[in-house]
Amino acid sequence: MPSVTDAGTDGAALERGRKLMGLYRGGVGGERANAGRLLAAHLRTHDLTLFDLHPALPVTQDLSALDSFRESAALLSRLGTDGQDDALTALVDAEDLTEPELRRLLGAVDLHRLAAARVDGWASLDGVDPQALAQAAGHITEADVLAGSGSLARRLRFAAARQLYRQTHPLRLIRTGSAVQSAFVRALLDTLSGHPSAERRDDQGALLGVEAHLSAPQLARARALIATFAAEADRRAAQAARDFGEELARRDAP
Repeated sequence: MPSVTDAGTDGAALERGRKLMGLYRGGVGGERANAGRLLAAHLRTHDLTLFDLHPALPVTQDLSALDSFRESAALLSRLGTDGQDDALTALVDAEDLTEPELRRLLGAVDLHRLAAARVDGWASLDGVDPQALAQAAGHITEADVLAGSGSLARRLRFAAARQLYRQTHPLRLIRTGSAVQSAFVRALLDTLSGHPSAERRDDQGALLGVEAHLSAPQLARARALIATFAAEADRRAAQAARDFGEELARRDAP
C-alpha cells in the first residue's frame, strides 16, 4: 500500500483522520462505533493507514490495532530524536507509564529543572512558601520519585512536599515494647501527620520503637492518645487473636 507521500494525500485528510481516530479511541458505545465506521471509510477513501495518522501505529487499516495503542508508549519512542522536547512535555504528566517506562523517562528528564518550573504552582496550591518548597525540591532523588505513584510530575510534587515536611518537622522516636504497640502507634502517627512512620530497630534487630517527623503539637497529641488508649489497643489485639484461633479451630474440627 502506498505511503501518504506517495499518494499525495493532503494535510486536511490527515487531520480529519486523526480527529476521527481520537473520537474512536475516546468514545463509548454508539459514539465509538460510529466514529469507527467513519474512520474506516476515511482510510479507504484516501488510501491511508493507521501509520500515516501516527508513526507508532502499524501500516494497516484494521482498527483493532488501536485497542492496544498507548499514546505514552508512542511518545517514549521519540526520546533521543528531534521531537524529544515536545514528547517530554506530555510524558511528565502521563499517568499510565509502567515502572520500566518511568525509569526510561527519568533518564531523559532533569528532575530539579522540572521542579523549578512547577514549584510556584505547587506552592500556591498547597499554601506553602515557594522558596522553601524550591529548596526542598533541590534535594529530591530518583529514589524519592520511584517511591511515589502516578505521573512523574505528580510523584515529584509529592516528593517535594514530603521533603519540605521532613525539613520543618523534627524526627521523633516513640518507644514501643511489642509488635502490637508498634502497629497501634504507627497508625496514630501516620494519621496525625499524614506522612508514613517507620519502625526503628537496633543493630541486632531488636525493636526500639516508632519514628516519625512530628511537630510539637502532633507529638503531644500522640503521647496523650497513647497514654489513654494503649492498654485498650492491647486488649483488642488479644481479643482479635482469640477470636481468630476459635474460628480456625471450628473450621478444622472433624
